[in-house]
Amino acid sequence: MRSHKVVLTSLLALAVLLAACGGLSTEDAIATGIAQTQQISELETAAAGGGPTATPAAQQTAAPSATEAGEPTSSIALVSVTTDTNCRSGPSQHYTLITTVRVGQQVEVLKTFDGSDYVVVQNPNSSGDCWLWLRYASTSDFSDYNLPTATQPPTPTPTITPSPTPSFDWSGNWTIRVFHGGVERTGAMSCSVTGMNLTCSAVTNPGAFAYSFTGTIAAGHQNASGTFGGTGSGNWQAHITAPGSAQFIGNLDMGSWEFCGTRSGGFPSPCKWP
Repeated sequence: MRSHKVVLTSLLALAVLLAACGGLSTEDAIATGIAQTQQISELETAAAGGGPTATPAAQQTAAPSATEAGEPTSSIALVSVTTDTNCRSGPSQHYTLITTVRVGQQVEVLKTFDGSDYVVVQNPNSSGDCWLWLRYASTSDFSDYNLPTATQPPTPTPTITPSPTPSFDWSGNWTIRVFHGGVERTGAMSCSVTGMNLTCSAVTNPGAFAYSFTGTIAAGHQNASGTFGGTGSGNWQAHITAPGSAQFIGNLDMGSWEFCGTRSGGFPSPCKWP
């Protein structure tokens, strides 16, 4: 308290001196001194632990925002796509298609996959999850979210599509015609196919002539050739006239006899080939 009095007395004396030298009125000089005395008193109080003082504005620094600090603005990793993108059961087009992520949809990223441009996301259109290709994604960096790493599902076994039934089908029943030198014989022939091997048996009238045919079907299934026995023997060859056709044309014994057949309707004309 005594120090305050000493300071105040000194300031009053200084005020009188300033008034005399600087042209200030005595009242103004005293007011200035009092203000300075109050400031000194507040500083002494703060130094003695009497209370905090206001921090100068220049020393006040605002805490950095989450964005300035480099932290994610959301605790959930989200991604969208610029082109409709398929979401599958695994990280390649060989996996089953589960859904499609549409442009404008935001989906939650659940897991990342090391060394891949796929992530596991929440299915936006149903329950469960799926693997999203990041080719058209808004971002591919999710390192700030500390997401777990996905395990790749087993690669699906490729589905083998059975070969279609050949459009040139030799198997089954035929009505056949053989002709040579004005002699015509007609009858029934039944054929079976094993792989590319062909076996047929036939009986023609008049006279009930029996024939057996064995041979091989050529690539493409349209042509076949082999040998025959029974009523005579020799070579034969035949040609189904068109894909899906119920007629064939050919010859017996190196072209000596015309040889043709039909499943329904009349015989092809000409009957001989080639």
